[in-house]
Amino acid sequence: MQLTVEGIVYAFMPVKAFRAAHRLPPEFGISQFEAKDYTGLGRIDQAGSELNHLRETLLAMLPQSQSATSWLAHLPEMTRQFEHLLRAINPQVGLREAEIEFAVAGFNDPLQAYAYARLRGQSAPDFTAVYGEWLTSTTRLFTQRHTFQLDDAPAQAQVVAHAFGRFGLLIQAADVVHAVYDPALACPAEGFMVNLLTDIGQRMSQTSH
Repeated sequence: MQLTVEGIVYAFMPVKAFRAAHRLPPEFGISQFEAKDYTGLGRIDQAGSELNHLRETLLAMLPQSQSATSWLAHLPEMTRQFEHLLRAINPQVGLREAEIEFAVAGFNDPLQAYAYARLRGQSAPDFTAVYGEWLTSTTRLFTQRHTFQLDDAPAQAQVVAHAFGRFGLLIQAADVVHAVYDPALACPAEGFMVNLLTDIGQRMSQTSH
């Protein structure tokens, strides 16, 4: 996985591979440096059927084909439909109001980025590329540096986050920076949202004139 953090492109190595490469214990990872309070957070692990229903219902509501301008104009209605369906299943998920607002923004913003990209181009841009640019725009590097031992030498780790939460570490060891992907503290709905947004993006790429 590649992401740009503070203007620099990093290829993130899975934490499991990083542990193996540096003979680190199984507990090494982002949770070692950052804690997460799960009290009151929503859960999706027992709401699979409800999420599938949301996805199928929302996709069924989408037009088959529209002009690029019409897709952009239709986006507020798509976002309202997503929020309505999300609130309908929320008794099974248990999201707080702030989490619902966060999810709605995470739905609208990348689709808006894609809708504008459609307007600028003569042909449909790749949704994955536009989504990647949007996700990169949300990355941030935590300022706190956590010191630990790596290969018998001092190293410092900084947590990296994006729109779906804390997803990895940048580790400074001597003159080398290691980018490590560890989504243990990221939003568990990220995979569902990425798949849903990709499905909608593919529909939006089918533009009529």
